[in-house]
Amino acid sequence: MELTFKNRLFYFFPVLFCFCLPFGTLILSGIIILWGITSFFNLEKQSLVGGFKNPLLLLFYLFFLITCISALFSKNAPEALFNIENKLSLIFLPYYIFCFKWPVEIIKKCLVSFVSGCFFACLYLIVRATMYSFNGHSEYFFYTLFSDLIHASYFAMYLILAISIVVIYYPRWYKAQKQFKYISTFFVITFIVTIFLCSSKLGMISFFICLPLLVIYKFRAVFTGRRVLILLAGLIIIIIVFGKLFPESFSRLNSITAVTQQKIDKTSAESTTVRILIWQQCVKLIGDHFLSGVGVGDANDSLMDAYRVNGISGAYEHKLNAHNQYLQTFLGLGVVGFLLLFILTFGQLIVAFIKRNFILFLFMILITLNFLVE
Repeated sequence: MELTFKNRLFYFFPVLFCFCLPFGTLILSGIIILWGITSFFNLEKQSLVGGFKNPLLLLFYLFFLITCISALFSKNAPEALFNIENKLSLIFLPYYIFCFKWPVEIIKKCLVSFVSGCFFACLYLIVRATMYSFNGHSEYFFYTLFSDLIHASYFAMYLILAISIVVIYYPRWYKAQKQFKYISTFFVITFIVTIFLCSSKLGMISFFICLPLLVIYKFRAVFTGRRVLILLAGLIIIIIVFGKLFPESFSRLNSITAVTQQKIDKTSAESTTVRILIWQQCVKLIGDHFLSGVGVGDANDSLMDAYRVNGISGAYEHKLNAHNQYLQTFLGLGVVGFLLLFILTFGQLIVAFIKRNFILFLFMILITLNFLVE
């Protein structure tokens, strides 16, 4: 496919968007808008009509429409407007993805750009933490103080995806260039170290879930029962070694096993403890508003009232939302909104598995895991 100037301009913005994504900057909104402007000069009737017949695009738009309708009946107008603004990407991104042609070479550039963006984001964070450590602040190598750009869990998710792209595609794309073998190895090591410096519980759990899947997929043609056992043994060794290298990061995982129903402190703001308390209140509220929900603008207000009434001061003082996208959606939009979100995530996870699209499968695992606790 020979690209004209207007085509090149249109495809430039997704490449730039992918590079900037790990930085989490406000520039992403501007890129999406400029991308949208250039899209009008690249519209083709056949692609546009085909895009709007795509079931996924229609599901995204239906989800956005339900959000807007729910916002109209919400008592908290500012919060309702914020929810609409927060979901505008459900309008733009499906339109860009499904209503335009995507040459393989452009997709490749987007993926390479994303990996490069992840690498430079890691480089920035490591250099920043090192500079702080020279001034006696070694704590900047840990968790939220380290992950300065975006939430540590989200950044870890990006890095796991970047590792998968490097491991699966780089050997195919750059097999004629021997230096890329060393560059790829350096990228993967940098990403893994950064994941554990982020010290996100979900990030580490996601890594240990996705790593065996990635290895099995990569070497699926030569796997035997014996090699599966070797893989499991290797995974255990990696966990032990990383536990020694990153003791503070692994110590955060202790809070998961330490929490029991008998030990829950309602005044606690510790992430695992407070999530259990929040989810209990969410389930109760959902049971009372099963069909229509409380409204997207009123979901957090309902939670605040529940925290206050039930003495959950830790969550109340920090004004925490549901910390689970499925429960937050169910609470705000009711059963229809929940089912749409379920189809768009778990449904696509199943589709990716059936079609053997490993990158999409892995991406949907990461999205689903994050939605379960964020």
